[in-house]
Amino acid sequence: MQPQDERYSRILAAALEAFAESSFRDATTDEIARRASVSKRDIYAVLPNKHAILIAVINMVLQADDENLLSVISLTAESTSLQERLEVIGLALINEILSPGTGFLFRLVGSESIQHPQIGAVYFENWYTRRTGLISQVLSMQLVSATKSVRRYQDPNQAAKHYVALIAHLPQLTVSVGMRNIWGAKSVQAHVKSSVECFLRAYPSFA
Repeated sequence: MQPQDERYSRILAAALEAFAESSFRDATTDEIARRASVSKRDIYAVLPNKHAILIAVINMVLQADDENLLSVISLTAESTSLQERLEVIGLALINEILSPGTGFLFRLVGSESIQHPQIGAVYFENWYTRRTGLISQVLSMQLVSATKSVRRYQDPNQAAKHYVALIAHLPQLTVSVGMRNIWGAKSVQAHVKSSVECFLRAYPSFA
């Protein structure tokens, strides 16, 4: 069975459901196999233990989020206002964080990475590092656009890290402590708007 196999996808979807309903520690491979309509042998053929299953689930959820963010970045490429583009991208980032699947994984990774640091490393690489890389590309393109010239001391990579921190830190913190319900449409929009304005004040040459 290969990662692109339909059964493999069923296993990961079943594992995410089982982890969410029973907790990671209580969910069993028997239960995952039952939900996925496969045998335990099918699971162990590609995923040798529960932590390997968790890492695969993390990759599955974040890959879907990655595709959504890439779509948003592509759709906003023709925007004449960097502020408007960063606000739309910021909304997409917060929607990821507040989504049930990603929010659950964020909490689960936080608890399991204490004893299994590789789980935290996978999440960090596939969420934070990937997101800052994509934002850095957006900012780099802004610097070399027809009406811009590259200026000294501008580091798109560092700026992207600051942008992601401004947008994501508070939502991730509230999700991690079970306070997701404080975010409504208006509060999300207000947070994104103020974060982007703060970012552009700190990096006026990107505007």
